[in-house]
Amino acid sequence: MKLRKFVQVLSLVLFVGLIALGKMQLWMLIFGGSLLLSTFFGRFYCGYICPINTGMEAIDSISDKKKRKRKSVPKFFKSPIIRYLILALFLGTMAIVFKTGKKLPVLPVLFATGIVITIFFRPEFWHRYLCPYGSLLSVFSKFNKKTYMVHNEDCIKCGKCVKACPADAYIWEDRKDYPFIIKNECLKCGRCIEACPTDSIR
Repeated sequence: MKLRKFVQVLSLVLFVGLIALGKMQLWMLIFGGSLLLSTFFGRFYCGYICPINTGMEAIDSISDKKKRKRKSVPKFFKSPIIRYLILALFLGTMAIVFKTGKKLPVLPVLFATGIVITIFFRPEFWHRYLCPYGSLLSVFSKFNKKTYMVHNEDCIKCGKCVKACPADAYIWEDRKDYPFIIKNECLKCGRCIEACPTDSIR
């Protein structure tokens, strides 16, 4: 986990530096490379590199310490149609940016939006349903083989992993069953591993 924190801080510093220099197209190259690699390793960009997630984790930590409850995901936004409409809007905006050469503050706006939403809502609202980067990575990550799994022989069905997941990447509708990780929604953040009392997630 120390390595992940180091990469997160380094990525955040790079992101801020590129904004200050007006070189945000370089960040898009980083994301593009991560998008291709996600077909093998899943949404590691979200858990390790994404500056939005780094900021959101700071908010999560503050909320947990203060025991402040945040709102759940509104049912309306759980429709896949909404998720892909947001993605289409984002891709259309990026196409206009590249075609016209206009420097719209798309990435800083997304960063601010993710942070503000996480102040009031649980993090899965952004990670699973709103973030256009997350939606793209989710599509590409369907092919990945490197994924966390719950090993049923060790699992005691306590549900701590499900509660710890910031991306709603677990299926656990019936508590008689074992939790199951949706591989293309998992952020590779390792929070479920930290929460598991029996080291069942590997």
